[in-house]
Parts: sequence; structure tokens; C-alpha cells
Amino acid sequence: MRSSPRFHRWLHQHPTFGPILDNWQQNRAVTSTVKTRGSLWIIASFTFSIWFVPHFWLKIMLVVMLVVLLSWFIRLPVTEYLADSKENH
Repeated sequence: MRSSPRFHRWLHQHPTFGPILDNWQQNRAVTSTVKTRGSLWIIASFTFSIWFVPHFWLKIMLVVMLVVLLSWFIRLPVTEYLADSKENH
């Protein structure tokens, strides 16, 4: 935000990234959809990296990093948008 106000404004006005960033700044939480998609992308990218890294010790380090990152990401609080759910009255 401080380094590039223009980029910050663009991200927050983006149709995909804007609601995710606003939700994080207001609630320090993500939706279950974001959590599912994020977990799948993390696993896919680390799997790709582990597959192509030539050294065994690097593969072990990547697996450790994957476990640490996923354990942090999965523990993020979950919130749902009220506008996305049906009201009961």
C-alpha cells in the first residue's frame, strides 16, 4: 500500500481479489471457498516443485515448507458473506 497506492487501489477494485482482500482486512478471515482453492493451489504448486527439484535434500525441505504453510493456512478463521446466504425472514 505504501510502495504503490495505484497497485493497492487496483487490487482492491479487482472483481476477484478485491473482496478477498477486503474480507481479510476487515475480519482477518477467509471464506471456505478461498481456503479450499488456496489449499489446492498450494498443494499443486509444491507437488510440481518437489517433482522437478533434482536434489533429495531440497525435496525434503519443500515437504517441510508445505506442511508448515498448509498448517498455517488451514488454521485461518473462516467467515462467510451475509449477502451470499439466504435470509430466513
